[in-house]
Amino acid sequence: MKEKRGFTLIEVLIALVILTVGILAAMQLFPASLRQSRAAAERTQASQLANSQMSRLRAMDIGQDFARWVDNNTLDTLSTTGRSYALYNGWSTTVQRTGADSDTYRVTFSVQMLDGRRENFVTYVTRR
Repeated sequence: MKEKRGFTLIEVLIALVILTVGILAAMQLFPASLRQSRAAAERTQASQLANSQMSRLRAMDIGQDFARWVDNNTLDTLSTTGRSYALYNGWSTTVQRTGADSDTYRVTFSVQMLDGRRENFVTYVTRR
């Protein structure tokens, strides 16, 4: 008669412990991936906002429209209602002339994120 052999209780328990450790390690990846996904969505929305505003700015001729745009975008904070739909608090713009005799301006568009981070975008504009 052949003797039947199976797993001992200790072997089964060791296998379950190894499986449990693996599952717990994999479960810790989910919150990290959710945080990274949220951060990517925030950066995407901030870059879309900056791209929209800067494209509008680059389409203008330096003059009254440019000065009006700078005045309107120096600091813009979203309302409570606006923040409920957006992933940022607001934005600010700084404009620096690149040289005393230059008609080129460095425009820094800074988006204030909900967690306090700032995403900065830079472009240069000049007379056409």
